[in-house]
Amino acid sequence: MLSVGEAIRVRRSTRRYTDRPVPDALLAHLLAFAAHTPHLTDRPPRVTVVSGRERVARILARYLGVYGLVQGAPHLLVGLIPEDADQARLDLGYVLEAVVLEATRLGLATCWMTGSYHPERAADEVERRPGEMVAATVALGYAREDPLARLHDGALRRLVGAHRRRPLEEIVFDREWGMPWSPVGADSVLEEVLEGARLAPSAENRQPWRFVVESGPPLALHLFLNRPSPIDAGIVMAHVALAGAEVGWRGRWLLRWQDRTLAEMVGAPRDVIPVGTFMVHD
Repeated sequence: MLSVGEAIRVRRSTRRYTDRPVPDALLAHLLAFAAHTPHLTDRPPRVTVVSGRERVARILARYLGVYGLVQGAPHLLVGLIPEDADQARLDLGYVLEAVVLEATRLGLATCWMTGSYHPERAADEVERRPGEMVAATVALGYAREDPLARLHDGALRRLVGAHRRRPLEEIVFDREWGMPWSPVGADSVLEEVLEGARLAPSAENRQPWRFVVESGPPLALHLFLNRPSPIDAGIVMAHVALAGAEVGWRGRWLLRWQDRTLAEMVGAPRDVIPVGTFMVHD
């Protein structure tokens, strides 16, 4: 089985799937994993699954754009939040990305779908608790490996820019906003964790996150967004926490959503959104 770091490196958005269903035992494992994954708020999200290619296709049949071109997925992970709030969406990104990486470790293929689906149809297919709403879905199954499927997925990745990632020097600052950070001479463990964050998926592959590193002690990673995308923030927070745990960091996220004092502390501009701080303890 892959390590978390290996899963982060090999995970890809897969849009063409075989008709082979995921065994019930693996589906049950993923749902249990979601239920026991640490979360960021006191009202955690919930993950359930819709199975059956026709049911999944009905939910995903919304747009003709490239983000809607998922074909043949036998399952769909459905993320539910208890209220329509930014912090609830952030928590969903955190929990559901942990499930995506666990699925990758198990040899399964996935594709995040935050816009190219019918939320009302997804809601009709799952049992919801009072006040719950569908906020995101993830296609799940086994990737087609034939030449046509590889050509199709490769062309789409190039079209949407999925093969490109900003270098760390563009998304990480040293101690204060705008101060260049360089991996040259930096702590190798810190670089490994930041590289894991750099590889996180995001809507339209925009990589809207920025980090400010305080070397400490204690070491602190302050996270900001340059556009309102709380699910993306949750996804990259999961990468930091999971990659950090794998390299032996003892740390946790302190949620500081829209806390202007955090922005002022590092000199961040007023148009960025403070998200939180990951504190690493000795």
